[in-house]
Amino acid sequence: MREWLSHHRRATLAQKAARAAEILRAAGYRPLTEYPGRAREPWPAACTTCGRVRYPTVTGVRQDQCKHVRPEQLAPGSRAGQERAGGAG
Repeated sequence: MREWLSHHRRATLAQKAARAAEILRAAGYRPLTEYPGRAREPWPAACTTCGRVRYPTVTGVRQDQCKHVRPEQLAPGSRAGQERAGGAG
């Protein structure tokens, strides 16, 4: 992590934005707006699994603190699991 951090401090805004978008995409998000300029700033992004709009931070995603639960992680028998499987609602 220290290597990325020291490189990140010397990077241009365009380089930071590209790296931040890469981090969000690797975590399963599609950024919806330009990089907000700070890793701790919420960034509107769509989940690539369910399509819901979330507001993760780059810092939170990097530290694995993202709280969004993807449908395949839900417990069996949950309402979302039934909807995904075509069950009654």
